[in-house]
Amino acid sequence: MKLLTFRNASNADRVGVVMSDLQILDLQAAAQAVGSKNPGMFDSMLALIESGEAGLAAARDLERKAPGNALCDMNSVKIQAPIPRPPRMRSGSFFARHLTQALEGQLRILSRSKPDPEAFFKKAVEKAGQQPPKGYYVSPVYWFQDNFCVSGPDAEVKWPAYSNWIDYELELTAIIGKRGRDISKADADQYIFGYTILNDLSARDAQRQAMETSLTLTAKGKDFDGSYPMGPWIVTRDSIDIFDVATTLRVNGEDWGHGHSREHTWTFADLIAYASQASDLIPGEVFSSATVANCAGMEHARQGARGDVVELIVDGIGTLRTKIV
Repeated sequence: MKLLTFRNASNADRVGVVMSDLQILDLQAAAQAVGSKNPGMFDSMLALIESGEAGLAAARDLERKAPGNALCDMNSVKIQAPIPRPPRMRSGSFFARHLTQALEGQLRILSRSKPDPEAFFKKAVEKAGQQPPKGYYVSPVYWFQDNFCVSGPDAEVKWPAYSNWIDYELELTAIIGKRGRDISKADADQYIFGYTILNDLSARDAQRQAMETSLTLTAKGKDFDGSYPMGPWIVTRDSIDIFDVATTLRVNGEDWGHGHSREHTWTFADLIAYASQASDLIPGEVFSSATVANCAGMEHARQGARGDVVELIVDGIGTLRTKIV
């Protein structure tokens, strides 16, 4: 099942089910049409997630019944981020090859302005040492992302004036479905509500400056208005094997990179077990995989530009489209 948040003609945000490429079922309208005793569980995506298995069962029942007066044309609504403001966001780092290729691509880009590009590149690679470092393979890691910076599908994101190095990163995300603490890896998948796509927009010049302080990974390299486009919808956990999907980064109609999620070192189960140690996970929070290998511009020594239309394509989920202005 594909669940989405959309804005209707009355400028109200609603929760729906994708019925086809052309139709959405408005869940609250459907619940009212069939006389549901608890249409409030469809007030928002967070309300639906917090309602647990009962809410999902009710949504599936309404999907089967699909009352005609609750159906609406996909082209008549504005799709929003599935959770317009998640209660919390954090990113792991599942794909080792992305880290290796991103470093090489970054150094290739930097070497272009040097008198002897190849000599600069070789020296910089030697100085960087092993990437990822040995500790990467010992334990999962995460960092927090600014939940106020989320934007939705087909958003126009204004690139910050402080940056001239634009990059795009295709990431998979898991939405936490229920509260839990000290969750075992074996049980972790049961805490996932579903999955969606995240474009981790990256101001690489600002990110490099932040990393040189040794105090932070990203700072203004990541967090700016609209810097986390998310969507287009959530695919429920039972509908997809998230570690068996092909991925594509496409810019202005040109494929920049293809990847596959099976090439991972860590999983969402690993990250959930790690993050939940002595700490509550809450419904609706977002866990990111970080970039699927081969699906960031920097891995290919390519830089984005204002005016780019970026498409992140994940088999079994769909396409997340963003325009950089």
